[in-house]
Amino acid sequence: MAAEQSKAATRQDGLGPFQEGQLAVHTADPAAAPLVLGLVPDPVGYFVDREQQLALAAALEGGGGGSAGGDGSVTGRLLTGTGGAGKTTLAASYCRGLIVGGDGPDLVMWVTSNSTPAVTGAYAEAARTLDLAEAGEDSDHAARRFLGWLRSSGRDWLLVLDDVQSPGSLDGLWPPRDAKGRGRVIVTTRSREGDFAALSGYSFLQVGVFTPGQSLSYLRRTLGAGLAAPPADDDLAGLAEDLGHLPLALSRAAAYLEFFPSCSVSRYRRLLADRRLGLQRLTPGVRGSTVSTSVAALWDISIDQADLHASALARPLLELAAFLDGTVGIPDGLFTTEWALEYVGERSEQAGTVDALDCEHALATLNRLNLVDHSPAADGSDEWLVRVHQLIQRAVREHSGTGESGHGLWNGSAAVAAANALLDVWPDTETDQQLAGRLRAHAGVLSAFDQDDPDHWLWRDSHAYLVLFKLGTSAGASGDARWACRHFEVISVRAEGCLGADHEHSLAARHQLALWQSASGAHTAAVETLEDLVARHTRLSGSETPATLVLRHNLAVALGEAGDTTAAVTGLAGVLAARRAADVDRGQILATLHNLAYWKRAAGDAAGAAVSYRTLIPEMEEEFGAEDERTLTARHNLARCVGEAGDPLEAVALLTVLAPIQNRVLGPLHPRVLTTRHSLARWQGEGGSPDAAIDSYRALLVDMRAVLGADHPQTLAARHNLGHLRAASGDVEALEDLNAVAADQARVLGSDHPDTFASRRSAAFCLSQAGAKEDALRMAEAVLSDQQRALAPDHPGLLAGRQDVAILRGLAGDFPSAVMELHLLLPELAQVFGPGHPLTLSALGRLSDWAAVTGDVGAAVDGCSALLTAVEDCLGRDNAAWLTVLDKLAMWRGHAGDPAEAIRLLTQMLDGARRLLGDQDPVIPVIEGNIAHWRGQLPTTGRITGPGAGTPDGPRQ
Repeated sequence: MAAEQSKAATRQDGLGPFQEGQLAVHTADPAAAPLVLGLVPDPVGYFVDREQQLALAAALEGGGGGSAGGDGSVTGRLLTGTGGAGKTTLAASYCRGLIVGGDGPDLVMWVTSNSTPAVTGAYAEAARTLDLAEAGEDSDHAARRFLGWLRSSGRDWLLVLDDVQSPGSLDGLWPPRDAKGRGRVIVTTRSREGDFAALSGYSFLQVGVFTPGQSLSYLRRTLGAGLAAPPADDDLAGLAEDLGHLPLALSRAAAYLEFFPSCSVSRYRRLLADRRLGLQRLTPGVRGSTVSTSVAALWDISIDQADLHASALARPLLELAAFLDGTVGIPDGLFTTEWALEYVGERSEQAGTVDALDCEHALATLNRLNLVDHSPAADGSDEWLVRVHQLIQRAVREHSGTGESGHGLWNGSAAVAAANALLDVWPDTETDQQLAGRLRAHAGVLSAFDQDDPDHWLWRDSHAYLVLFKLGTSAGASGDARWACRHFEVISVRAEGCLGADHEHSLAARHQLALWQSASGAHTAAVETLEDLVARHTRLSGSETPATLVLRHNLAVALGEAGDTTAAVTGLAGVLAARRAADVDRGQILATLHNLAYWKRAAGDAAGAAVSYRTLIPEMEEEFGAEDERTLTARHNLARCVGEAGDPLEAVALLTVLAPIQNRVLGPLHPRVLTTRHSLARWQGEGGSPDAAIDSYRALLVDMRAVLGADHPQTLAARHNLGHLRAASGDVEALEDLNAVAADQARVLGSDHPDTFASRRSAAFCLSQAGAKEDALRMAEAVLSDQQRALAPDHPGLLAGRQDVAILRGLAGDFPSAVMELHLLLPELAQVFGPGHPLTLSALGRLSDWAAVTGDVGAAVDGCSALLTAVEDCLGRDNAAWLTVLDKLAMWRGHAGDPAEAIRLLTQMLDGARRLLGDQDPVIPVIEGNIAHWRGQLPTTGRITGPGAGTPDGPRQ
């Protein structure tokens, strides 16, 4: 009874202060060990050190800004994160460290705080344990006594409030912000709403998933001893990735593997990938536990709570997100599209129309509860993204679907709505490549769902399956033509099965397949697919309907890309005539004229194509606008034609004007802008500025890798061109880079792709430049052997490979073989490329040179005469190539015994050089010196033909 009187005597208004010695009732030596109230969770089998552990300790020790208010001595932190992130584990680890550390607080109290009554009851029980309240005293009153004791006892205490659902649930129950003693508070919650910080006075500490290194460390330690053979690190790292590095998921997966030791990690990963098996089976809770410890159940509780605060709209929004890629971030505008609003309204059964504000509120609720992360994009744009953990997505699908498979009515509807909403936010022109990559990732999730879905819900809707088309075309445009080709092979079969072979979208899928077959180098397959499509369309609607003409147009282009440029020009001319006769839209006629000019250039008539473009571009500016992408593309192609017609300097000038316009209209990192920069570097190199070109290529590659990726075909092509230019400039170290790009092209494009062959050919050329001519010839012969196996006999790449071998034979000293091969090759080059193509002209030039070296000066004269005619016919006389050929022909005419003709040709050359280069150019006195030399060889002074066949020692050429 004396003890009762003592307690009564020390109370003031029922709330304290209390005597310092009160804890002595429970421990004889308060400094030896703290009083522990509540159940601190047991330690996990292996605790992973995390940066949040250090941040929490720093905050609670007073060094991390965790003080609740002013000069008070209470410090605290709000641990927030999604369910299963390890918040409770971190808090429990900190508690146990104080309990066993020998210098801990007087009181450690753990409160499971998922409801207001639970917290009130725990506080009241603590008051009774501390003899602050009578056994039968009202719990609310007893709880207030305990809070008063925390404030005024002068004791050192730690209070953990675990799993607080909402800030309002602790109204009147928040620990004091000031205390006479030292107070520490840890709150764990899945919410991050600002009211938590406002009411508690503490800052948030975000607890996310493990890092890959932490996941690997955890699985090594957890599974290393339990399984018969230690799993390989690659398997463990893959498992961690599959589970999104979520600590709870990793622990439950480890428990599953320990329970079934015969199940290997690789087999478990296969089970996890099987959508027919649910998370409930593969990440089960603790057996016999009365609390929800399975991954799926944990989040189901949070989603139900979100629905309570968001008029039942939270779960439908998560259902939409569950069919997209939650890792890369979903554009938040997707959730307020008409498709999304319609789905959410129907799914929630909410009375009245659901509007964008309703969905924004629901999204904010999900964000507050850490079920999603809604934050600005990291690229500095104005876009906000929604991220969702992959296991939350899976749990949502399994909850909404029928059984474990994740399929069923609502999942089908959610996938359809997500697909249509994604199409709504997908721009027609992809100028932001990071955004395009994210959108492809989302469409990839829908594609995977469609592959697994036996009911093919996307194809039941008249619109949703078009997201699969968008995925393929976007992937192809990003540079992955082979992936796009494989994708449309699948889509074509799926479309015919679901829609019928003659459905417009089945035919469209086949059309896309053909386009990407051609882009990936499978030109023969592309031609076959397009020929089949032309036949189908002709059967269904006739040969000259707009749709059939589009296919005929693309078939002509495919024939050109397969190497038959004559068929391309003929086919396009037929399409042009049909379109003009049908009086179709002028834009279609201009598009055909554009392609006709392009293939005229490819057929060897670059000068004629340039004339066509100069006529076409003003018409395109009038029809489409001067800054329309089609008009700008035509201007780019004009520059190419001008360069290939022998005037690289004008090509540089045209592209220099074009580049800033494209920069402004399309953005500096648009793929077409990069293409223009690529062309500009090419013509800088061919225009006599190799150093500037090399610098341009190097700067371009930095942006190409950032925008297109290191494996994009255009990036690989730029690497090849840079290496080729360096090799031509005498940089023998370029050989290593050319071999590397050839290996990358073989990996990305395939070993039989023309670009791969081109890089291997350039490597052989570089080897020859380094002086290893025999090795270079063997390398070129090996490339040619592979080309002959993989390519058609008239393929441009194969003809170029034959020319390489002939040239390298000549450079290695085998002039007769080189001359023989070039004689055989020339007609084929002229037929496929045209008489004015650089390859054809190069072969003619080499043929005349080496014929002379073999002693056949007459053949050299004939070759040079043919070369001059081709240059004048195709390139005209206002170019450096014409001057060079005149120079050579004059030399061989003179050595063939006709100095008068040599003088005539050199005089013509002198006039042209003065007109093109000016009187002060260094070449002028050289030409004048050569004229003087041959004047000295006229019959009146005696004819001198030189000491050897084709190697004059007098004139300077």
